[in-house]
Amino acid sequence: MIRIIDQASRLRYRETLDKHFRFRHDIFVKECGWTDFDLDGEREQDRYDDEHAVYGVALTGTDRVVGCMRFYPSTQPHMLSDTFAYLVEGQVPAQDDIVELSRLAVARDKRDGYTYCELFAGLQEYCLEEGYVGVTAVIRAYRVPVVQGAGLTVHPLGLPRDVGGEKLVAVMYEVNEATLDRLRASGRLTGSVLERSMPVEHAVRRSA
Repeated sequence: MIRIIDQASRLRYRETLDKHFRFRHDIFVKECGWTDFDLDGEREQDRYDDEHAVYGVALTGTDRVVGCMRFYPSTQPHMLSDTFAYLVEGQVPAQDDIVELSRLAVARDKRDGYTYCELFAGLQEYCLEEGYVGVTAVIRAYRVPVVQGAGLTVHPLGLPRDVGGEKLVAVMYEVNEATLDRLRASGRLTGSVLERSMPVEHAVRRSA
């Protein structure tokens, strides 16, 4: 299931949020080497982990964090506008109905595709509920056909460019019911993946 944590629910889910920052440290600092964002040797955070951020945290039945993602308003100064604007041809999208996605990650032992589909299905559900029509992100260029294969409609916002030895590209993901249906089919998901959308006993399960 995907637990959504926003400003109003941070106190209630403070333990989950702390686990999430520790999980991000394992992925982004220890695995990816992003030492600039090492908060205290145990947690990973940056300047966008503020009151505007909304988190999607993928949890197992035992509340183990196995995936995460962060949403941030495109109308606020955000990662794409502040750091990666040169990846966008023209103006960086900044609208009330567009949100930025960042810090998407999956645990090493869950990278078989299912958790990715669960996170992206959660992205679609959350954005549909909030009235977003598009999601911007900066991703590795080789991931574009991968996420397309999972069911996402991806619009590049510019050409791929070499950044720190990797080819990165700014993209816009479409948000709509058809995309959600494709992701559910691709990941063999039944029902909602969002914890807040239905009681826990009816949470998403993987089809046999």
